[in-house]
Amino acid sequence: MHFWQTCCFWQILVPFSLMKQQFRYFPTNERQRDWGLYVTCAGHASYAADAPFPSHDHPDEYFFSWDIGRTLNEWQLVYVSAGGGIVDFENGRFPVKAGTLVVLTPGHWHRYRPHRRTGWTTSWFGFGGEAAKPLMGPMFFTRCGEVRTVENNPRFVQDFNRLVERLINDGAGMAFASAARIPLVISTLLEAGLETDAAMRRTDIVHRAQTLIAEHASEIVDFERLADSLGIPYRTLRYAFAKETDLSPLQYQLSIRLARAKNLLRSSDMPIAEIARTLGFNSPGHFSHFFRDKTGHSPAAYRKTSV
Repeated sequence: MHFWQTCCFWQILVPFSLMKQQFRYFPTNERQRDWGLYVTCAGHASYAADAPFPSHDHPDEYFFSWDIGRTLNEWQLVYVSAGGGIVDFENGRFPVKAGTLVVLTPGHWHRYRPHRRTGWTTSWFGFGGEAAKPLMGPMFFTRCGEVRTVENNPRFVQDFNRLVERLINDGAGMAFASAARIPLVISTLLEAGLETDAAMRRTDIVHRAQTLIAEHASEIVDFERLADSLGIPYRTLRYAFAKETDLSPLQYQLSIRLARAKNLLRSSDMPIAEIARTLGFNSPGHFSHFFRDKTGHSPAAYRKTSV
């Protein structure tokens, strides 16, 4: 193994039989930070099946163990070109396959690893600065990080790989020019299928929210906290629900209660007061008022007509 360091970068090549990687880390200076956009790192890595992960050759502030994970102070885009694995964010676990992009956001915990049976091949670059915030702000549906499919966006993959190669080969000597290429890479991701990607992410968010609401349908749900657990603002959750279901999250919860009430009235001899308590209503009167408003019948009348 060969290792060297200069004032401009770190580079390391590891010719292990189960792992091949090449990467650079770039210290930033005051002029770059004042400019507002700078590159922090770039690299390639290939891990064969059953290879140990992650490599211990990265600087301490970037290295992580699976048990602990890590939190970065920068954005990172990680493209998986072969194999597959998983990534954990604060809001859940997501599968990773070839042709996907893992987006790591500053200040949020994460961890990831390849599947032992497949390994994976990745390329990545990291960047930061005040200009990165508006650049990335409108791009992503969640705040904690995400996994996006880019296999049908060859222009993005081409621009992404060109930037990584440029950074590895000459990034230290062209710090400002290299950083200036980041908006180009981001723009190709935005321009290709943005509406489709947004709809897919919205559907996924709503499905996950529906599962959580169904699990707690008889309880008082704090929808602000639920949205926060999904990594989005509540107003975004309301918008996504309206687009996907024509309902608000609360209306969806009440629709679940109504469906369960109908089922209990049809299929059981449970007293109406007990049904009201089971479904989380304040009183039998509140339940009866709600049921009549939604169906046009009292619970007792609905039970008689359903026998």
